[in-house]
Amino acid sequence: MTGKQKIAVIGGGVGAMATVFELTEQPGWQDKYDITVYQLGWRLGGKGASGRNQKRGDRIEEHGLHFWFGYYENAFNMIQRVYAALGRKPGTPLAGWRDAFKPHSLFILMQFYKAKWSEWHLSPPPMPGVPGDGTVPLLWDAVDRILEALHIHTVQSLPSDMHGDLHDHHGLKGWVLWAAEKLGVELVRGFEAIDFRAAREAVQRVAAAPHNDAAHDLLHDGVAALGHFVERVGAAVNARIDTMIEHDIETIPILRRVLSLLELGYYMFKGIVVDDVARKGFDQLDHLDLREWLASHGAQSVALDSDSLRVAYESIFAFSQGSYELPNLAAGTGLRGLLRLSGTYKEAFAYKMQAGMGDTIFAPFYLVLKQRGVKFAFFSALRDIVPSADGTMIDQLVIGKQATIKGGADYDPLYDVKGLPCWPNQPFFDQLVEGEQISQQYPGLESYWCQWKDVETLPLNRGTDFDLVVLGTSLAPIGVFGEKLLAQKPALTAMVGNIEAIGTQAFQIWTVPDDNQLRHAHDGEEVEKAGVQPIYGGFAQPHNTVSDMSHLIDRENWPAAYLPGAIYYFCGPLALPRKTPPPTSVLTPLFQDAAANVRAAEWMRSNLQFLLPGSMFSGYPQSFPDTLNFNILYDTDGGFDQLVPASSHFDQQYWRANIDPSELYVLSCRGTTQYRLHSGDTGYANLVFAGDWTKTGLNYGCVEAAVMSGMEASRAICGAPKIIFGENFPLP
Repeated sequence: MTGKQKIAVIGGGVGAMATVFELTEQPGWQDKYDITVYQLGWRLGGKGASGRNQKRGDRIEEHGLHFWFGYYENAFNMIQRVYAALGRKPGTPLAGWRDAFKPHSLFILMQFYKAKWSEWHLSPPPMPGVPGDGTVPLLWDAVDRILEALHIHTVQSLPSDMHGDLHDHHGLKGWVLWAAEKLGVELVRGFEAIDFRAAREAVQRVAAAPHNDAAHDLLHDGVAALGHFVERVGAAVNARIDTMIEHDIETIPILRRVLSLLELGYYMFKGIVVDDVARKGFDQLDHLDLREWLASHGAQSVALDSDSLRVAYESIFAFSQGSYELPNLAAGTGLRGLLRLSGTYKEAFAYKMQAGMGDTIFAPFYLVLKQRGVKFAFFSALRDIVPSADGTMIDQLVIGKQATIKGGADYDPLYDVKGLPCWPNQPFFDQLVEGEQISQQYPGLESYWCQWKDVETLPLNRGTDFDLVVLGTSLAPIGVFGEKLLAQKPALTAMVGNIEAIGTQAFQIWTVPDDNQLRHAHDGEEVEKAGVQPIYGGFAQPHNTVSDMSHLIDRENWPAAYLPGAIYYFCGPLALPRKTPPPTSVLTPLFQDAAANVRAAEWMRSNLQFLLPGSMFSGYPQSFPDTLNFNILYDTDGGFDQLVPASSHFDQQYWRANIDPSELYVLSCRGTTQYRLHSGDTGYANLVFAGDWTKTGLNYGCVEAAVMSGMEASRAICGAPKIIFGENFPLP
């Protein structure tokens, strides 16, 4: 082959952009590759796309709630390089990655006990390092971190008069003392209970000598010692609950949380040791659901029904068919994820983006890659992929050209919001020949049910228009445009047929009162919340995850005389029909949008009072129950039109049902890891995959997995990058 290799990249999500960025990081890439990104509609981002609403204060409208965790080693490493290449001047908006991401510390897990919600405030401590510095703590180091955190949390959370039950060594069984002596643990360690310390000593021994069989054998003594500690805490907690008097009843949720988290951590530790996960890996466990696996090691309802485990499922929408009645998370994948999340994060447990995901991630990607010479063909919908008859190559891509750019120029997709380049929430119709007609379409160009006809069909042929293809869409659309691939490749058919993808739903509200005012009940009673702008997990279904996003007010463009007081985001899974309605079913998105509106409004009526008591007012007459005060919601007319019912203020908020095949969230159900393919294992010599649905070493839906997949796709094409951090975890 002579000349440059032409690469057609389909889609603009994280996986696709990571692939292109890594390819263009290689010295002399311009002499080797000619890269074109073909993007449906007007913006990059895929499931992470966001847009600014120019009619409503340039507000940020997201697909859902997004934040980055401190263990995203590859994602942070890449975004640091992106911002370095972007070269923004100091003092400009989001000049560097430290301006774009801020550490977040306060997480509130919600617990429903005896018909009442209570809050569990968690602030994971800072950890050494900076995410993206190129290291991933190894398995036993991660386990030791988690055990240490569990012990500290237990001691600090239980009432002080119960501490003697934790540290009194006089009642220890002989074998515990023997194990402690065997492990070299002194009988008096002050803050630490001897049996807990014995468990950590065993872990530290094997961390120092991971290939030493004798060190691994000691782990079983560590499991037994920790089990004794858990028994003592359980006995003390249950004895305290049994003797509770009425004025102490508020302590019960705290005691239940402590014991449930401790038991969950213990059975995770026990299972890791018994199943020899350090040497056999996590995938061996994926034929079981995570709860099933924990139960197989003796866990009972205290751990299995714990709020922490429930939030672990909810955080990755781990519910088959989007139904809370069908929790489903592959054990090894879930366990690996919990260990990475809790035991390998750097600096901060999580980071909040300081603008929309489109502004923070995809605008910088676009600007850097465009400057490097990558071409972007917006309004290019993949309609068909045609493989060669012998099933070895991709011969043709059929692209539907959705719109014509005026004057034959390139489409300019970004606009300035207070000095920051941003994506709009709809196309710039004035740049399109067919702009006026397209502006009348519902649903729009990104929708599977869009009735707008392509203005032109562009067949792209191998050898002329492309040599290699990067398929960077989500998984579900492969069943739409990839029928010819599925007919040829049983492995691909098995992946598409066995790996489930579900809908999600989200809504955002802007309020007139600020968060401090909303934390007070209407009668003036303050509801205490430590810290600022928390992230809530485990709350009422279906919008179980909530985040105070008020820091984004300054990044939006509201009238100075009438600023919103606060912003909140809500999201959760969405149950959809098993069979996707055909593209001719134009009313599908309309019905789903209306249903999402109703669910969101009803959720607020039923549940917002528990987070924000100030959102309520007394019913009329005052003996009636409190009710939601819709006047707290910000609207663009300033709320001064007294002829408009207050409930209509909700119609100026933002909600969405993510139902398109390209928006569906890919699950990690039991028994499905075996069907995932690596980016380069497509069965076609000139096709690679890029997306969080491939086999990455994480194997669940998140930004980090998508970046890892994109890096693997780049490696399949050019051999770089050689290292993908944590790719083989738990192995070094």
